[in-house]
Parts: sequence; structure tokens; C-alpha cells
Amino acid sequence: MNRRKFLKISALTAGGLAMGGGAFYAITRDADILDDHFKGTEKVLVTRFGPDKAGGLVKEIRQEYAALTPEAPYLGGEENMFSEWLTYGVYYLAVYRVLKAEGQKVEEAGRVIFDIFQAMADYPKWLLRLVGRLKYNEKYVSRLKEAVAKTQERRYSGDWVATFIEGDGEEFDYGLDITECGICKFYRAQGAAELAPYLCLSDYVVSDAFDRGLVRYKTLAEGAGTCDFRYKKGRETFVNPLREGWPPKFLNAGA
Repeated sequence: MNRRKFLKISALTAGGLAMGGGAFYAITRDADILDDHFKGTEKVLVTRFGPDKAGGLVKEIRQEYAALTPEAPYLGGEENMFSEWLTYGVYYLAVYRVLKAEGQKVEEAGRVIFDIFQAMADYPKWLLRLVGRLKYNEKYVSRLKEAVAKTQERRYSGDWVATFIEGDGEEFDYGLDITECGICKFYRAQGAAELAPYLCLSDYVVSDAFDRGLVRYKTLAEGAGTCDFRYKKGRETFVNPLREGWPPKFLNAGA
């Protein structure tokens, strides 16, 4: 790991890492927020299609992302931490559309996306876990509570709506019940609702890499009424669709 990467991930101590939805790293302001995602995408596509083909696909993904971005709803900009989540959702819809045009099924594109998140976890495990522990400090939890409370105002129709769940320190430390998902809304509007359950699986990779201890049994993307995020520091990650490994077994077989 070079010095630039070390500094980038160290910047996470400021509390910029999203809890779920697909956000792996908060990038410093002098870099593209999707920088690591593009690199991870190319790395995975090279293994599947070879370097020449992968380079062309990444170019198409960049173009598709640029075309999709103006169609994404406004959520309040940087003042809303969920705006970053939506950015990743838009990006992976671009990945899906390009792969779909290549004849890839949603299951295949979903595995590519899962592997991209794994490819981005190329930092020392001790450092990832150190950063993960910072998501349990008072400052971060307070910021998260504030952001979640604002979603109850429903200022933006395309936004998330969630409730912060206080933990007991034994069963879990804290959690979120999400009743409206901005990515699910956007994917439905774009005719790509089938992708959402696969993108949700990235939360497993994030939690496992950062030792976040996520346990989640259901998601809106699978047809449930709530996404039940529960976090406990140091616990083994469990996301119900991956209870038996890959392929995932979703609650709704049609998801």
C-alpha cells in the first residue's frame, strides 16, 4: 500500500465512511469520489474479459454514469450523508447496464459488483478494523443520529427514510430501520429494480472488511417492509441472503 492510499483511508477517521448501501471509502476532496470504484471495476473486469475488453467496458461505464447522473434526484447535496450513498447507486446501475448490453444476466452482474467491493478491500486488515471501530465512537454515532432524524422530515422525495435504533451493548450496539431507500426508488424509476438486492450485498463486504458486525435479515429490495441493520463491534457479519454463500437466496425468489 502506497502513502497516498494510506492517507486516503486514514481520512476516514473524520467519519466519512457510509454505513451501507455500497459506500466503501470516503475519498479525500482532491480525488474523484468514485476513484477506487473505477479501479476495482477494471481489476475485476480484467479477470473476466481480459485487459483490452475491460478497458473498453470501463470507458462505457464512465459514459453511462455521466449520462445517468443528471437523472438522479437531488437530496440536499453534501449536507445530506445519504447523497453519497445515491452516488454509488447510480454508478453501479451504470455498471449493470453496460454488462447487460454484453449479455450478462442480473445474477452475473450482481456477482461482478460484489467482487468489485472485495477488490477494493486491498488495505491491511488491521487498518480496516481500526477504521471500523471508529464507527462506534460518540461523535460518529451522534452524526448518524442527526442525519437519520432529518430523513423523517421527508424534504426530498427520492431520499431515504430511517429510524435510529438504540442498542443495549449486548445484542447490538446500534442499528437502523430503513423504511424508504433512495437507491430502490431510483432503480425502480430506471426500470432496474432487479439490481437492488444484489447491490445490498455490498454491505456484507463492507461490514466484514471493517469488522463492523452487521447482522441484517431483510431488506426493502427483497420486498420486506424494512431494512433491519444491526451493528455490534467485533461480531461476525451476517446478511441473510448469503447464509449459505453464493448464490444469494433472497426472501423474494423473484428479486
